[in-house]
Amino acid sequence: MTTSTPVPRVDLTATETGELDRLARDVEACAAALEQARSALGEAAGRIAAGHGRGGPAAVAARVGWSRQHVSTLTAAHRRQQTEQDAA
Repeated sequence: MTTSTPVPRVDLTATETGELDRLARDVEACAAALEQARSALGEAAGRIAAGHGRGGPAAVAARVGWSRQHVSTLTAAHRRQQTEQDAA
């Protein structure tokens, strides 16, 4: 059995720490923006597909590269949300 000595951790410079912190914040901001964009695309896909009735989900799915089943699910969610809003 071999044992290895632990590698000592070096101290980063203030410049290196600042760069890593800034880039980590940028990644978090981009991740949040990506999630918002995905949500908006899903809502738009469901709304547009619902507006076209039969064939709408297939057309939207082909345009955005998703499965027709996924867009049909988004369409159903949009219709359910509209029904709830109309009832309120």
